Amino acid sequence: MPKVLIVDDSKLVRLTIKNILARAEGYEVVGEAENGREGVDMARELSPDVVTLDIEMPVMDGIECLRRLRILSTAKVVVLSSLTHPASPKAVEARLVGADAVIGKPSGSVSKDVDATGGGLLVETLDRLLAPAGAAP
Repeated sequence: MPKVLIVDDSKLVRLTIKNILARAEGYEVVGEAENGREGVDMARELSPDVVTLDIEMPVMDGIECLRRLRILSTAKVVVLSSLTHPASPKAVEARLVGADAVIGKPSGSVSKDVDATGGGLLVETLDRLLAPAGAAP
């Protein structure tokens, strides 16, 4: 079962992602961090298979966290942020730094509707990223 680390400063978003993955089955949320520094420390400690990562956070933002994750971890990183709609500068930067996927939060930083509008996309993205090489998508 793939291990997931959720890194987002919004407790509501962390809970929503956790609930999405619980309903999807086949994923184990092994940790939750509320800023990039905690995310790096937890990734080092927990060795997750995948990290969901917000961009705009206190202490250490998601881009710096992503840079550090690329050095210390082989985890797949899915950036999930209100700042990363497909052509946005932050989405481009996240891809250049090494994000495996970028998904925009539908309605802003708190995104009460991530579950309704982004849940399926998040699970599909994780399934695709974690599929064995050569497996059908």
